[in-house]
Amino acid sequence: MVESVSLKEFGYNFCGPLLHSYLSKVVASLDEDTKKIYCLAREGYILQKGLEIISPQLETHYLYASRTFLFRILLSDKASWPLSLGHGYEGSTRDFFIARFGFTLEQVNQIIPEDELDNEIVVPDDMPKLEKLIKANLEIIKSLVEPTKKAYLDYLASVNLTKETANKAVLLDVGYSGTIQKLLSLLLNSDTNGFYFITTDSSKTTAGHFKANMNFAFKDKVKMGGGYTMLDRSMFMESLFTSPDGQFIDILESPFKEGDFIFSFGKRNFTQHHFEKLSLVFDGALEAVTHFHKSNVTFKVEEIEFLYEQYVSKRNLLPSASWPLFEFDDAISGFGNVNSMQFFGL
Repeated sequence: MVESVSLKEFGYNFCGPLLHSYLSKVVASLDEDTKKIYCLAREGYILQKGLEIISPQLETHYLYASRTFLFRILLSDKASWPLSLGHGYEGSTRDFFIARFGFTLEQVNQIIPEDELDNEIVVPDDMPKLEKLIKANLEIIKSLVEPTKKAYLDYLASVNLTKETANKAVLLDVGYSGTIQKLLSLLLNSDTNGFYFITTDSSKTTAGHFKANMNFAFKDKVKMGGGYTMLDRSMFMESLFTSPDGQFIDILESPFKEGDFIFSFGKRNFTQHHFEKLSLVFDGALEAVTHFHKSNVTFKVEEIEFLYEQYVSKRNLLPSASWPLFEFDDAISGFGNVNSMQFFGL
């Protein structure tokens, strides 16, 4: 009983103001041409639930998407390489293709010559080496990713996200550089529109030949390690705003019913194994969103920033029942699971 109350109160006091302020700004920014809202990745799970409270008349979708999955199905498209090969990594070539793109070991063995599997690489310094490797094995890569790419495009079409509709939709995510949005622009051959908590640079909106227009709720032009707490300690927000499933990694057309899809997910962290605990946090957050919305409560950006900084820098403000929930998966960088509290010495 004490644990459930503390988790719900934590959700109300910490997550509630963050969620309500962000979603209120999203709704205020929409114009009459906006047809649909797509809430991306694992964070989209709670974003959609909050949006249904604030603006139930909108058509919203929780969209299965992840950087790893999109990196893989777009690997045959050179325009995606600055995004997929530019993010830091140190380790073997074999492990890079598994962690960054979600290839299986069997697939990696088909793509990379045996004598290169154990070569150590440092990304982004070794981008030219990786580009050369990909180019030399492009036909194999295409044969591996094209069926999955087709299935995913069919899935997007089933929720009416296509080349013809994408520029009228809005994509929601926590942030920060809009990678998933840019990858969807490349995949759909369309301009796109996104709205984030924070953006590292909303003016850098190109994705190949397309525009990925980015808006933000709290702050723009901030860099990791630059002293802006909501970005520097964004791990806390990312670990909490997650879904019951692990990272989305694959899709198959259902063999049983036309138009249905089978989704595959990566490993489950503590949060996924004990989602009933996070559900209590969400219950409190959504209760707060409901109250703030009905009572016309608003928060200044400075108030949200102050609130966030207090919680993520003071251990005593985080109920002990919430501590295990701050674990998240950073496999894309080769680090595996990371606990935000341990990482920042709380």
